[in-house]
Amino acid sequence: MALGGSHEEYIIINNTLLTGVQNVAFSQQVSEDPVLAVGSSFNGTTITSPTITTLAIDKLLLNSDFITGLTGSSSISGQFGYGDNLIDFEKACLGDYSVSAQVGSLPTIAFNLDIYGSLSGSESSVELGAVNENSIQKVPQEGLIVTFDKGATNAVQSVVFTQTINKQAMYGINSFEVAQVKTVGPISQQVQISIEVEDYELEETFSFLEVSKDRNRTIQIQISGENSILNTFTLENAHLTSESFSAGVGDTIIANLEYKGYKKV
Repeated sequence: MALGGSHEEYIIINNTLLTGVQNVAFSQQVSEDPVLAVGSSFNGTTITSPTITTLAIDKLLLNSDFITGLTGSSSISGQFGYGDNLIDFEKACLGDYSVSAQVGSLPTIAFNLDIYGSLSGSESSVELGAVNENSIQKVPQEGLIVTFDKGATNAVQSVVFTQTINKQAMYGINSFEVAQVKTVGPISQQVQISIEVEDYELEETFSFLEVSKDRNRTIQIQISGENSILNTFTLENAHLTSESFSAGVGDTIIANLEYKGYKKV
């Protein structure tokens, strides 16, 4: 479902109307197992765990995005409107997000909300009372700035930053209604960087296995507008986990690097 900025379809999170939304998707999965009784091969089914709804959203990252600031919150609420239909949700948590930026293209963010509370239809729209997200700014071609350990002479072509937040839900006795959701650490982070090779050396093969390997690198990704930095993402305690190096006849030589790190809750 491509929204294209139309107010006939909108998504509001914590009273903020999102801009630049490209896709919205809800999904539910019911956990149930068959009940087996003595002398009977099948005796119906039973629910084995609460149903969790996942809300997946893809949007352009054209401003100072507030979604990533929701990390750790267990009380996210919102509304999705499409035509004359409205869906309200509550007790949601940010599960993970992925920011993608490429030279010459608009940056994007894809994120998932895990909804532990109710998901229901509504007759009352909250669109008019919602505040607009930060104003859209143009991201110039040189607006992708990556600071890492491979040198400024190797031009960055693209970068993907992913953060995954692990959560633990606690329920009341004999109840499928969530009582508390807490973030459990550490938070997993990953960065994939593609660079155009000018002055670059592959890391020695067996150095990946050494205890002395540098596992405390800092990688910073900045996406800037015409006059200021819009968004900054930092990979903490990073270590290089894989790299590839490719060249074709007449093609630019490209190196692809992957780093992983962990952030305290």
